[in-house]
Amino acid sequence: MSAARVGTQFLVLALLLAACSAPERPTAIRGVRSGQSLAAGSGAPAQPGTGARAGAAAGPVVPPPGGPLLPRATGVAKSGGINPKVCASAVVQAAKTPPIVVFVIDGSGSMCAPYGTGGTRWQALRGALLEPTNGLIYRLQDQVKFGALLYDGTVDLALALIGGGGPPGPGGPGGPGGGNAQNPPCALAAAMNKMTGMCPQLLYTPAEMNNAMAIDMAYPTIELGGSTPTDRAMKQVMDSLIPMVGMMGPDDKKPSEIFVILATDGAPNDICVGGVGGDGAPQRAGVIAEATRGADEGVTTWVISLADDPSLQAHLDEVARAGAPKDPAAHTFNPASPDELVQTLAQLLGGAVGCNIALNGKVTVGQECQGTVLQNGMPVPCCQVDAAGAWTCNNTPTTTPNGWRLTDPGAIELVGESCTQFLLGSADLVNAEFPCEIFSPN
Repeated sequence: MSAARVGTQFLVLALLLAACSAPERPTAIRGVRSGQSLAAGSGAPAQPGTGARAGAAAGPVVPPPGGPLLPRATGVAKSGGINPKVCASAVVQAAKTPPIVVFVIDGSGSMCAPYGTGGTRWQALRGALLEPTNGLIYRLQDQVKFGALLYDGTVDLALALIGGGGPPGPGGPGGPGGGNAQNPPCALAAAMNKMTGMCPQLLYTPAEMNNAMAIDMAYPTIELGGSTPTDRAMKQVMDSLIPMVGMMGPDDKKPSEIFVILATDGAPNDICVGGVGGDGAPQRAGVIAEATRGADEGVTTWVISLADDPSLQAHLDEVARAGAPKDPAAHTFNPASPDELVQTLAQLLGGAVGCNIALNGKVTVGQECQGTVLQNGMPVPCCQVDAAGAWTCNNTPTTTPNGWRLTDPGAIELVGESCTQFLLGSADLVNAEFPCEIFSPN
């Protein structure tokens, strides 16, 4: 994902800045997360405020398990005698307008397929999002307006057989339970129980702040079990989100960016009772049309595939390109295990939330690489991007930037893997030092 997609939220973070002729350098300051702040010179966090956490940079970046978003430890700047020339302080910046992120989740029968060890596709996705301690929605719900739409449909077995959908269970494209040739045997049992009910079934929890509990309550522990009317689910979501483009809440500084994350394991079909069945071509076209409609109005769609199916991959790549037309690298994400799924979700959410850090002063633009940024004591490459979008990190050209860059004189941004690890909580101690000749404290 391009850096332009990265949010401009400033993360509440304490930074160490170089001493300006101090006899002793300040000690490291621990990054502060989830709205807490450090009062410079005190040993404990201040009362929770409104600071917000951030996301990624070039290429989506997102958070999985790794612990709660509270600081792993706290610390303060110490100058060995309080020299007034020491440029060190805790930095607290107000949250940006929270982005809106809505998950569109395939509830078809094939989501019962094993995924990794000891669980199913459905369970892995639900756990990554809603595990009470480490689930991404719980961890980021005070930073993001989360929503979710779970979908499936009834299964007309006669139509599936006669209309070209293939036999139920493991069968041809469009077969009930998942809509692709990868349907597992468990999908047949689900299909046999889905001949009545709503079609499509759309379980929608609109996007709100602090919405994890509401989504959790609407998200069953086992898959819904029917067919795959993805086109209808995408229409429902776009109908809901497009009117919100450009709207601002009472405390917002600017409109929220809006993102849809589609997670599916099957090609769309319409084998509801009275549906058209067939080869699913109209439904595939419908999904692409809805992603295009959203992009035209300002809603970005990202796509995750949970099945290893080349024909599905080709379709979902079209959806990804339609949903993010300004990103030349738009593609389907294909995590092959629960751990990879968490990393992928963290990468995407990071792209929505942002990974920016406010400084307590101004750095001379163009000379920032004279400074040093450390994560958990390890140097992070200094990256720069030119007007044409070409990146260098430590003066080496790259198409996959990883490190930090100066976004304006008063802020730095972690990019690539550095941002992902920060969001995951595995590298949340960030120190920054700049020579006094290129740094002016506030």
